[in-house]
Amino acid sequence: HDIPFHTVVSSLKRLLRYSLGSVALGSLVVSSVEWVRCILKALRRRLKGVDSTGESRLGKTVSSSSHCCLGCIDWTIKSVNRNAYIVIAVTGKGFCKASELATGLIMNNILRIGKVNVIGDVILYLGKLCVSLSSALFAFLMLDTHKYRSAHNKISSPLFPVLLCWALGYMVAQLFFGVVETSVETIILSFCQDAEEHDGEAQYAPPLLMETLGDTSQLQRLTQGP
Repeated sequence: HDIPFHTVVSSLKRLLRYSLGSVALGSLVVSSVEWVRCILKALRRRLKGVDSTGESRLGKTVSSSSHCCLGCIDWTIKSVNRNAYIVIAVTGKGFCKASELATGLIMNNILRIGKVNVIGDVILYLGKLCVSLSSALFAFLMLDTHKYRSAHNKISSPLFPVLLCWALGYMVAQLFFGVVETSVETIILSFCQDAEEHDGEAQYAPPLLMETLGDTSQLQRLTQGP
């Protein structure tokens, strides 16, 4: 099929028509865990004001342990939700079925996905750092011009504007690279789904992707020809 001209608009229409319930269910699961975490945080703040008796120590221990466990559960649920949304967008399945499928794909290809994620996270972090530092450098060079050295527009110290530009640049880079990260995860899950449906050998992936993800047997078959 041809890619539509207004891709984002058509995807949004498809989401609202077919997958709005799945998105709402995933949001409900995440918000429920966040709600429990907020309650425990409030209880934890109250326990800090109590004297360090044996009972309060036990309460603090239970509160800290539950907070840590809920933090791990929250991270896991958010990760599963993100991958489930990707599978929903690719296959059109419901939330529960997509979560099961995404978890199975990750568990069956954990080494392959882990290798790409580690390398990708390092590259994305370096990209965010380069964008933020470039913004700070550009701000410093702009403030170092004659316009901002004159008496009317003179800036006593460029430190605060440069730090502000660095922080804003990092925030903007994090938003944009978040889209790139989601795209990378979508490509990886699509590759794994393709391999699962064809007995472990992806049929529709380009050779460069097969080489990156380590599918050497299928790569040799495609490059050598029939």
